[in-house]
Amino acid sequence: MGKSELVASILANPASRHIWAHTDIRRGMLRVLAYHRVLDDDPETFPFDEALISASSEVFQQQMEFVRRNFEVLSFEDLEHCQREGRPWPKRSVIITFDDGYRDNYTHAFPILKALKLPAAIFISTSYMGDCTKLFWWDLVAYCFKHTKRSEVEFPQVHHQPLPLTSARDRHRAILRILRWAKQVPDEVKNQFIDQLAASLEIELPSDIAAGMHLTWEQIKEMADGGIEFGSHTVTHPILANVNEAQLETEICESKKIIEQHLGKEVLVISYPDGRKPHYNEQVQQLAKAAGFHFGIAYEEGPVSEKKCDYFAMPRIHVEQDQTMSLFRANLMFPKIMMMRKNNIQHHRSELHS
Repeated sequence: MGKSELVASILANPASRHIWAHTDIRRGMLRVLAYHRVLDDDPETFPFDEALISASSEVFQQQMEFVRRNFEVLSFEDLEHCQREGRPWPKRSVIITFDDGYRDNYTHAFPILKALKLPAAIFISTSYMGDCTKLFWWDLVAYCFKHTKRSEVEFPQVHHQPLPLTSARDRHRAILRILRWAKQVPDEVKNQFIDQLAASLEIELPSDIAAGMHLTWEQIKEMADGGIEFGSHTVTHPILANVNEAQLETEICESKKIIEQHLGKEVLVISYPDGRKPHYNEQVQQLAKAAGFHFGIAYEEGPVSEKKCDYFAMPRIHVEQDQTMSLFRANLMFPKIMMMRKNNIQHHRSELHS
């Protein structure tokens, strides 16, 4: 058992939960949970980006049952009402969010949320919704590297040496290297590279490669009628700090307009793609405000403090597929302690590798 898991098991055991339930009545802290996909596929054989699988259906059910028993689950509309009326946030408040707009949010997560009567927010990249021919670019990278028959490939703009592809581990490393590079270069450079990737790896992509991958607008409308809130995740999911000013305006403003046209209601919130600084910046935040959003959601990790809240850089608590229930409980019950420990570990690792 790792040290983080040991700390989590102590903090989230029944005795600690009993003490917390009777003493932690403080307001002013919001936990925003960050999910991507809820799937039951085996990550070892998954043909796309397995890192986006946040939980299986069974685990998600357990997590949501814990949330329902111990927290007050809000929508961003609830939060906006508090903000507008000058009311404090409810104690032990949580918002459940999903990024991107994968169809399993409808097939796997929505039935659980609906049965438990829990609201949630899904941030969608509008150009992909209902499109069965186009993968998200990170899924395309993963698919190509997992299906190529090549034993190595050269991308000098990415790495000075050929990338070996003889094992699953080699391919995983190559995928991570490509994704890191793609998030650092101008968006047009990334797009040109992605457009040529299948040919470079000698892959023929199926014409319906994205069949069943993304939400349809009919499913989005059904979920919206069933208590799910929808927000923007831009039009094409670029790294917003890597696009020019004209594209930035399109990504932020058009995505809001498209969702509002389909659903007939105001879109309050935007989630920045891969929203860790420097992947979004002050210009992005200011344009989100000018576009009429009330909240901007980042992917930095931690709880949201009401006293120190930047409503256009709100952090979240990440949910990952390898988390135990003890770790999930501890992250929610004692987020400051768990995030402090996680940051200390990451800082220590960076010092060792500097």
